[in-house]
Amino acid sequence: MRVRWHRETAAGAGPSRGLKRRRSLLLGIGSLSALCGLALLGACTTVPRPPAATPQARWQGRLSLKVYSKPVQALSANFDLQGRPEQGTLALSTPMGTTLAQLQWGPGLATLQSQGQTQQFGSLQELARKATGTDLPVASLFAWLQGRDEPAPGWKTDLSEIPQGRLQARHVEAVEADLKIILEP
Repeated sequence: MRVRWHRETAAGAGPSRGLKRRRSLLLGIGSLSALCGLALLGACTTVPRPPAATPQARWQGRLSLKVYSKPVQALSANFDLQGRPEQGTLALSTPMGTTLAQLQWGPGLATLQSQGQTQQFGSLQELARKATGTDLPVASLFAWLQGRDEPAPGWKTDLSEIPQGRLQARHVEAVEADLKIILEP
């Protein structure tokens, strides 16, 4: 369709009636096209969702912990860590799948299930100390496993191999300890 604009020759004369209709029609079609285009653009975009307060996470793999107490304590187990620092679980099991211990924590809750017994503790730190023999910073493990070097009192971390699924940490105060984690792919 070819639109031809007419120039009015008389001074002060406005556009002809036919020209007014064509302009109205073109403006109406243009506005409708613009609205349709915006609607299509809107349909292609995603509405951003607000981030979760603290996302749930889950890691599985092998854990080795050596505590240089007298006598030296060593733990080598499969682990399943899930939740977040404020609420979660850490399950430790043998390579054959037998559960060694189940740590569970949340607001006002810190329990250890081991050898058929359940024990209650006042804090996650107290629970971890009883279960592992050292001040294992379970809450910091979430950050470490994400590659963030969150400080934990007395612990030095090596996160250089996190992209390969490996973590090393060393407790250097009071009773020394070595922690090594290999994540499942």
